[in-house]
Amino acid sequence: MLEVAIQSFVENERTEISNHPAWRELDQFDCGFSAADRIIGGVNASLGQFPWIIRIGYIIDGEDELDWMCGGALISDRHILTAAHCLQTAGEGYEVSTIRLGEYNTETNPDCQLQVCAPPYQDRKMRIKRIHRSFNTPPFHNDIAIILLDRPVELNDYVTPICLPKDEELADLKIGEILTVAGWGKMNMTTEERAKILQFVSIPIVKPETCETFGKGFKLSRSEICAGAQLNKDACGGDSGGPLMKVFDTLEGPKNFLMGVVSFGPTICGIRKPGVYASVPQFIKWILDNIEML
Repeated sequence: MLEVAIQSFVENERTEISNHPAWRELDQFDCGFSAADRIIGGVNASLGQFPWIIRIGYIIDGEDELDWMCGGALISDRHILTAAHCLQTAGEGYEVSTIRLGEYNTETNPDCQLQVCAPPYQDRKMRIKRIHRSFNTPPFHNDIAIILLDRPVELNDYVTPICLPKDEELADLKIGEILTVAGWGKMNMTTEERAKILQFVSIPIVKPETCETFGKGFKLSRSEICAGAQLNKDACGGDSGGPLMKVFDTLEGPKNFLMGVVSFGPTICGIRKPGVYASVPQFIKWILDNIEML
């Protein structure tokens, strides 16, 4: 009887998610298409390869220049999904100032590659932030948040939302599956210098217990993904909040889906220790509920 009740609860929840009214807003956008033709240990992305990735710039007390310490992913023309800890810095000498979309090379604007140029990047402000109410309860868990921009972005081949996993078959990740993480974080273990050109790296899903080495008593929950554990291949400082992605074949062709959000990892990146990612499929109802309210 208990198994039947649990199965019924899961089926009802999936039905509720599939029929959630927030999909009406999300489904109006073409999502997950990369305009490209073709991190630690990462390689340069192609121009337009990840058109949903964004950067979060912070004002820091006593400094004139913005510090771009976090990333995120565009999921509509005005909603960003990122890590909760990227927004909890406010009030500690850090204040979110700018959300930048359409960035590729941080030293050029507009960005060009092989005589093809993207439009200039777009900057927006954060109008509302919604942090998961159970963030850090227990410590390090529920590290997910949504930003509502002050105004919609102008969508083009280089600024496009990523898809969210709607169907159950898209939500089931298996050990050994290869996913992709991208960002402008540190490129090696010996410097604080961050990447100037967007980087990406492919990493495998590993067993949950592989991530249970982060502090005494830490235990990975169902709402988290453990991935990586490869030498010199990792997300690192400056990549927090960025997307963990997987390509699925759809009736419209291959599309990129947002499967995780960069949460935390070892103090030294790329040393055969995995990283922890907030699982987007496990938080999908929370995401949809907040999109509907914002």
